[in-house]
Amino acid sequence: MTPRQSGLLPWIIAFKAFKATTLTALGIALLTTRRSDPSDLFIRLTLAVHLPLTSHWLDRAIVWLSNLTVTKQTTLAITAFAYGTVMGTEGVALYLRKSWAPWFTIVVTSSLIPIEVYEIARKPDLMRVLLLAVNLWIVIYLWRHRDMGER
Repeated sequence: MTPRQSGLLPWIIAFKAFKATTLTALGIALLTTRRSDPSDLFIRLTLAVHLPLTSHWLDRAIVWLSNLTVTKQTTLAITAFAYGTVMGTEGVALYLRKSWAPWFTIVVTSSLIPIEVYEIARKPDLMRVLLLAVNLWIVIYLWRHRDMGER
């Protein structure tokens, strides 16, 4: 069965596109809030989309945002843009069926797995475990279908 027939490749491409879009949006948000209070903007956004203000995750995000400096925000924005560019490149190359795309995605995704494992060991979290599982699945799937190249 080819990757196109299995229907799994479009899901990987969509996952990469989602990550690229999210990271780009994060980079823009970090850059545009450098001279203001990012936690205030986050609270206003949370209220605008009607999320509950009593969430543990929301509290953690607000504390984290409150401790950001302009330098940290700029560094994080640049990192988000760089990582988003890599994710976008993976997704577009897979979509265009470039022969190097599976290898590129395997290498990039595999290189982040040790960091994900470290973060899970440091502080176990269901979302981290799920993200690790998805990334491992992507690596295994692309390894098995690494010859999918241009058609």
